[in-house]
Amino acid sequence: MTKQITDDLAQALWETLLLHSTKGRLRYGDITAIACEFGLTTKAVTRVWKKGIRSMGDRVAAVVKAGWSRRGRKKSQTRPRTTEDLIEEVEYAFHETSAGTLTKTFLTLQSVMLEIMKCGGSNTYKTPHLHKDKLRNAGKLPTTLPCDVQA
Repeated sequence: MTKQITDDLAQALWETLLLHSTKGRLRYGDITAIACEFGLTTKAVTRVWKKGIRSMGDRVAAVVKAGWSRRGRKKSQTRPRTTEDLIEEVEYAFHETSAGTLTKTFLTLQSVMLEIMKCGGSNTYKTPHLHKDKLRNAGKLPTTLPCDVQA
């Protein structure tokens, strides 16, 4: 069961993290201890911490969800230790992945498979750049790639 982080909870969490920090750094184990204190996962606490640190460049900590943008955000690498954490991570990744990302991924997969067939099954191929973003913006992004008879 996951706990929703409300704006008030995120703000309280951020303030607690700041109290434990020294010169913008937390000591080893602080995130785990604070996660236990608030009844959250360490990943959730880490997300609030990183968001707060990133926003400090503007001298204002925006840790509430209203200001959070998911677009263009770097993916965080996690190591789930329990089955519940793994399920939570898979669900999170599922909701974060867009249909456009999947379309581009499958087009790349098709182009890689074509290149593998062209070079006789070896892995000495170069992945061609398909300019998928340009094609998508022009409304000409194909759903499948044509395959040559020679391939």
